Order: sequence, then structure tokens, then C-alpha cells
Amino acid sequence: MSNERRYILGTAGHIDHGKSSLVKALTGTDPDRLPEEQRRGVTIELGFAHLSLRDDSEAETVFELGIVDVPGHADFVNNMVAGVGGMDIALFVVAADDGWMPQSEEHLHILTFLGVERCVVALTKSDLAEDLDFSIEFVRDSLRDTILENAPIVPVSSLTGEGIEQLRTALCSQLVSAPPVADFGKPLLPVDRAFSVKGLGTVVTGTLSGGTLVVGDDVSLQPDGLAAHVRTIQNDSQSVEVAHPGMRTALNLPELQVSARDRSGVGRGGLLTGSQAGTPADTVNISMRRLSREIPGQLATRRDLPSGRRVRVHHGSGSTGARIYFIEGRSISAGQTMLAQLRLDEPRFMMVGDHVVLRDWSGEATVGGALVLDADASRRRLRNEEQVRFLRQRAEAPDDLSVLLTSALERDSLVELAGLKLRLRFSDGEIDEVVEKLLAEGVACELGSHLAAATWWEGLLTRAAGLVADYHRKNADLPGLHLEDLRQSVQDGLPDPGLFDLMVEHLGELGIIQQGTILAEESFAPALSDDIRAAAEKIEQTLRREPLSPPGRAELATGTSSQRALSFLIRGGIVTELTDKVIILTQSYDQACEQILDFLQSQGQATASDLRQHLATSRRVIMPLLERMDAEGKTRRNGDYRTAVS
Repeated sequence: MSNERRYILGTAGHIDHGKSSLVKALTGTDPDRLPEEQRRGVTIELGFAHLSLRDDSEAETVFELGIVDVPGHADFVNNMVAGVGGMDIALFVVAADDGWMPQSEEHLHILTFLGVERCVVALTKSDLAEDLDFSIEFVRDSLRDTILENAPIVPVSSLTGEGIEQLRTALCSQLVSAPPVADFGKPLLPVDRAFSVKGLGTVVTGTLSGGTLVVGDDVSLQPDGLAAHVRTIQNDSQSVEVAHPGMRTALNLPELQVSARDRSGVGRGGLLTGSQAGTPADTVNISMRRLSREIPGQLATRRDLPSGRRVRVHHGSGSTGARIYFIEGRSISAGQTMLAQLRLDEPRFMMVGDHVVLRDWSGEATVGGALVLDADASRRRLRNEEQVRFLRQRAEAPDDLSVLLTSALERDSLVELAGLKLRLRFSDGEIDEVVEKLLAEGVACELGSHLAAATWWEGLLTRAAGLVADYHRKNADLPGLHLEDLRQSVQDGLPDPGLFDLMVEHLGELGIIQQGTILAEESFAPALSDDIRAAAEKIEQTLRREPLSPPGRAELATGTSSQRALSFLIRGGIVTELTDKVIILTQSYDQACEQILDFLQSQGQATASDLRQHLATSRRVIMPLLERMDAEGKTRRNGDYRTAVS
């Protein structure tokens, strides 16, 4: 039983070197579908075909290749970049009778920037070569010190068929060692065509990566956020229920309309994602790379690119303008690699690890490529130490999930796991596995839906506990630190204010307890200093002299010491605060309550005036005293009268 594996093959090479003819010779399909292309003999738009290759080794693998044929003319490089973004293997075409040409060099740059690792060089028009060995050697010299240096070179002739079988064999050899196309559960389909079919509605095509799509799935069109429902799926003109990564895919999306000048909708450059993929961003941090090789005729490939310059960013099947700012210098020269930030003219949905191609603003030269390190970046703190360290760590190990997670923790201290997962080219299961490892190693801790750096969280708890301890030392007579005071002190260190309550809860692990709105050390017992103790004794003496005719608060607490003493007596229950101005000893309050209840039980009912006279006190005292008794359920008011509650 054969094993089926799917990949995308993209062509590359100079105009008139025979890319489309070679695709037709390999597949029987002419990728030049437009009348103008067939009339002029020049590929303008992307062309598509399908090729099945069988590896006759023990594994008996069948490689199903979706072929994307790209234009080679310099005027259509934008279309070329739109087609090669999802390729797994390149078929690089060089004509034996023409040799290495300017677009050969530019296409090589673009493949390099897109991270293409597998390639076969087809030396086309071999039947026209005067000295075939010399042509092969010439191409090999042109590929020295490039990603294609060790690529097999296969002489072919689309006209005579010579070398076509050898080319198929070379492609199989490259694919045998290729890993399966990644499926991390996040489908991505850059749209390269969109059209309307009568009776069906809108159909879009593209190269699917990242995850599967099933008939009935909901998708989102980025960056507009338009929702759509997958009615049907086709691959190689056949209806299928499921589309897998590595497949050329056509989706029927009846809810969407094809974009036009006078209306928004779906068209080339859009990106279809799962419905829960997240939102696009207008700022990304990158590692930009420039090759030391110049592209003939493109002066911009020789000149330095200064910070702040406008560029055109090609990502997936689309492009947008941007301004680039370098983080480690003022400009980048040919042959250099440098951290940078792209501030996009319009939001794009990107993921960490995506490759982009950078062309100059005029669209006449390819000036570099980049790897996305932070797909939803902040324009603040662009060059600070933490930011630079974060980006360097990711640039040095872009495929190491552990580094991607720990770098985020080191920079941000706290990350929201669900949001982080959306931007990483790894499955949720792979991310959860690394998270568990970080938790087990004590590198991280889980806080609700967040992942926190363990050292940061422990430091925050220690700092909060220290603030409580400091408060006790400075205010030995007070019960503890108010929650709001602690919140104000630590809020600068809390990226998410919602974590404050969780922090307070965890303070119990450090012996800090919460009593209402107060935090205190579990072993803490309030104590009075000599001056406050003396003030408290004086207040008690004053209130004992005339228990139910006390002086007002302002007379009792005239200075800082007496005010703190009074607060201590209230908290300790030694005195009772009837109003903010009327304060009596708690003992006096209890005795007054007892006398009032005895009087009411003997009389049945009494007015406030009757009770005032009975206690020989003033209206200033009797009214709040009775209201407090009502609130405590000791008495009940009925009009002007009060009765005792039995």
C-alpha cells in the first residue's frame, strides 16, 4: 500500500527560460491560462498544475505536487512573490543557451528570503546548448555560496523530452527526505485567485498550510475580519471533504463577494484563517537579512537602506507598504542581518516564524527578506534592553518553542496563553507540553489563564509582603495595610490589574492574612507607643467623667497622637462611634442600652424626649444612640415612639 504525501512545488527563473513549457512537459497542463499569456508567450499571472511522482523505493511513496508557475519578467515580480510563499520545493529554471540572468539572481534572492530549503535546478533548452558541460559549470559557479549550491542540476529539453524523467527522479530524491507539511491546527490560506461562479457564488484558491479545513468550517478573511462558511472544497478539480496542508485548495465561500474598485471583498492578497485565529496587527518586529550579492540592474541592492525608509512588504499572497526602523543601527548594508520593526500601512495577520520579502517603495528592487519574531509588536520601548534581548533570543533560535515561550516570559513577565498560542506556528498540544515542562522546572507558574515568570511572581509576592511588614513597623498601633494602599503601591508591576486579587490570595503562603479590607501579618498584634498610649488613657478619662455628655471628636483628638489613639480605641472596641462627631465609651453605651430597655419594658413605649430625660443626656447623644439601637435590633421605632424588641 503506497504512502501519499502532499507538497507544493514552485517554479523560479528568468523570463523566456522555459518555466511554463517545462511544467507542461512534466504534467501535460499548460499553466498559461490567459489568452494574453498564450498570445505573447509570457507568463503574467500565476499558473497552476498538478504532478504525481512515485518513489519506487521500499516506502512506495506517492508525492502529490501542486505546482505554482510564476512569471519571470521583471515587471511581474510582485506576482512571482505572491506565488512562491507557500512552496515546499523549488524548480529553478535556467536556460542552457542563455545562462544566469538578472531575474535568475532576483528569484534566487527571493527563495533565500522565504527559507526554501529544497530545490532542483532544471537546465532547460539543453538541446540548444553549444557546450552543455560548460553551461552546467557556468550555472554551478553562479550558485556557489547560495542555498542552491548543492542542488542537483538536470539538463532537460521540453521540446524533445530529453531529461524529463531524470528531472522527475531528482524531484523525488529531494522529497524523500522532506518532512511532512506541518499541521499545527491553524489553517492558513493566502488567496491567490478569487472569482464568482454562477449558481455557487464566490470561489477562492490558494495553497493551504498550518491546518486542515473541512466542509462546513467557519473561516475569517484577514485583515477585514469578514466571516464565511466553507460550502465546498476542491483539490485538483476534484471535490473533497477535507483539505490538508500542502494542498492547492479551492473553497466555495458564498457569503463573500469578490473585491472590486467600488466594493470590498475577497481577492488576491487576502488571507483566510480559522474563525478563532485572532486579529491582524500593524506592527511586527523582524530579523532582516540582506545578501551580499547584488542583483544586476538594481542599484538599491548595493545601497544602504536607512532606518525610517518606506518599503513594500510581501507576505503570503499580498503586500502592503511599511516604514522600517532598525533597532541596532541607523541603516543596513548588503550582507548584513539586523533587528528591525515594520510599521505597516494596514494591519496584516502574521505569525512568529513567517517569512516576508522586502522590496523598495518603487517596486523595482528586492532589498531584503525578514523573519517575523514578534507578530503583534508594540511601538513603545523599541530599543530598550529587554526588547533587544527578547528579539535576539528569538532570532538565534526561531524554531525552538521553549525559547519562544521563555523569551516572552523574560520580557513581559506575564503572558496570556490563549493569545500567545494564536501567533505561534506550533499546535496547542505542543505548546501545552512545553508549558508543563516550564512549570515542572519552576521557570513559570500558572495564574488563571496567564503564564507568569516564576521569579517575577515570587518577587512581586515578596515585595507585597514586605510592604505589609513595613507598614506594621511604622504603624504598630494600626491593624494593617489597606488593600487599596497596597494596590497603589504594586500596580506599576502588574501588567494585568486583574491579577491583584490573585496576588492577595497567594500572600497567604507568606503568612499575610486578609481581614475585610485590611492585610496584616498573621502573627501581628497592634501595640501602642508611649505617646499614643498616654493619649488613649487621657481620652478614656475624659469620657468617664461625663459618660453621656461627652465632648466632640475635635475636642477629644486635637493632635496626631490623640487622633491615632482614638482610632485605636474605636478599632479595639473600647469606645463606640455613634456618629463621626459623637463618641462614648463602649461601657457607657452598653449601660445606656440596658437602662433604656428596662424603661421601655416598664412603660411599654416611650418617645426620644422621654428617654433623653430618663438618661439625663442631650438630644445630640440620645438620637444617634437610639438609631444605633434600632439598627442593632434592640429597639423598634413606630412613629414618635420606641418599644423594646423581645
